[in-house]
Amino acid sequence: MANAAGGESIAAPSQLRSVTSGREMRSQITRTAKQLAEKEIEALAGSIKQLITDNGGTIEPQQKDGRMQLNVGGTVFSISVKRLLHRKMKTTYLSTLLLHFTDQLPKDENNLPFLEMHPAYFRWLRDELALLESPHLDEVAIHSPQSEDPSYSEYHSLFMQSLAGEIDVEEQPQAMATSAAAAAAGAAGGGAEQADMDMAHANVQEGRDGGSGDREGVDEAFEKIVQYMSSYWLVREELQRQKEKMEAVLTAMRPFVKGDSSEEDIAVMSLTVEDEQVSILRRNLAYLGPNHALVRRYNPDQWPDQEARQTSLRFLQLIVDFARRLAVMPSGRFVHPPVVAAHEKAIFGVELGMYGLNTVPPVGGAAGASALIKTADEWLAVMKMADKRIAVAPSLLYKSSRDTFGYQSFLNKVTGKSGLLFALRDGHTHRFGCFVDGPLTPPDDPNDTNDYDVPIFLFSLSGAYEKPTKIEIPEDRQQVDVAGTQGAVKNDKGEPRANVCIARGYLWLGRANPGPAADLSRCHQWIKNDMPDGYSGGYTEKGSGMLAQSMSFTCDEMEIWQVGAERLIWRCDFPCGDVEVWQVLGDWADLSLPRWMTAEACLCVSSSL
Repeated sequence: MANAAGGESIAAPSQLRSVTSGREMRSQITRTAKQLAEKEIEALAGSIKQLITDNGGTIEPQQKDGRMQLNVGGTVFSISVKRLLHRKMKTTYLSTLLLHFTDQLPKDENNLPFLEMHPAYFRWLRDELALLESPHLDEVAIHSPQSEDPSYSEYHSLFMQSLAGEIDVEEQPQAMATSAAAAAAGAAGGGAEQADMDMAHANVQEGRDGGSGDREGVDEAFEKIVQYMSSYWLVREELQRQKEKMEAVLTAMRPFVKGDSSEEDIAVMSLTVEDEQVSILRRNLAYLGPNHALVRRYNPDQWPDQEARQTSLRFLQLIVDFARRLAVMPSGRFVHPPVVAAHEKAIFGVELGMYGLNTVPPVGGAAGASALIKTADEWLAVMKMADKRIAVAPSLLYKSSRDTFGYQSFLNKVTGKSGLLFALRDGHTHRFGCFVDGPLTPPDDPNDTNDYDVPIFLFSLSGAYEKPTKIEIPEDRQQVDVAGTQGAVKNDKGEPRANVCIARGYLWLGRANPGPAADLSRCHQWIKNDMPDGYSGGYTEKGSGMLAQSMSFTCDEMEIWQVGAERLIWRCDFPCGDVEVWQVLGDWADLSLPRWMTAEACLCVSSSL
């Protein structure tokens, strides 16, 4: 050590260079990491802004006060912009669409923005927003009877989704990133570079301790750097979530904006009922095909009289809205047919049939391929029998006319799938099936069989009953037996009989004596229990009912659908929010877990089920 004039020891030049070079190296590492983090955050924030502007939106609301005039499904409304900017509304899909993408909405003949929505729902929502401004209402929630009406509830579940806590379109994304980054830096204890300089100074002061202070200072500096970068990672993750949320909004709102559609496709077509209009975009009827009754009715070249007579405005609005919802609801969503009062069902059914929508399955897409569940009412009846919240459209897994009746083909399509709706046809008159609320699982050994308990019910669509009817079965019969590809399910005498046995013999697939049969078309069906009221089918020699024409029959078409159902299986009221856990197709999903819940808390929830 060298001594200063005052007698104090100072670090040797070589040690000063070591300390200084270490400090500079750490400062450079910190600066480089900070620059890279800020560059990535800025790029993410910019991409969010770019998403909005590339899709024709604006960061600032296009209107901040006054009233907005809209054509909603043919009815002109005026709504206060202030209500759309309410703190409970401004981050909803609807406010995002109306305030930030106004210019992207199609226009009617009077140049008013056109919103593809059921007018009655919009009127109800406008009234709710008026109450939201008052002390009487704290949130916009849908209750009965509107919650039971799909022309209300399906729009509500779509448009009232909120981006709250994720992104506020009104804020500049770059400003959001900057403020978040500043907060992150503050969370790191005043800035990593300052901590690094303080550490270097401590190294100089403690240099005489033989180097241990320098090591401690290095550890402290790197700990600060890690904290600093961790905060930036949190900001980056939040911005990534914001980007994903905005992408989801843009996808969901695509059917409601002009997009790349031609002017012809987004033309607003209208029918008049008692001087009031019922309107829909041309493109949202196109999926029905040019020869569909409703499409022809809206075409003035084929039907010059564009005034609908001998019908009610409400009925026509419901019919058109059914067609609209089939087109605009997110892909795969279960779309329910219109709801009317019991005394109106008969006449409304005639009206629905006149416009060609009584045989359109309310499930969209591939579900239209069903040859067995023919009408909207039949689909709705079967879904209600399952007694579940239908989240997505049923998905066609297996169809015998497409996939053959071969057992291996059958297993390839349905093995491991859960929530299985079996539909069978015997001739032109008898259509029926069952619902297996669980998976279809063959044994590991192809020569063996696998039998297990699972909830089951049977149903009839036609033949045995005049209308769709659910047939409950005893709990001791809620069982499925599945054979391997080289095995056979046996009867109670131990004799090989079939490939699949459902409900302990109430339905056999691929049955023969001895079995199994060459393919699944050879079936056997009977029900020992008393049949529900309304049964008009035949009986076996022992007095059992049948859903087919005869107990042993040849199935000419078989379909198996996977039903995307949700079932509430657990709820707990926490002090700061409700937790609901639902089962979706056999998987776990949480719909409303509060953001504060940790992984450990979620584990606790699942272990308590």
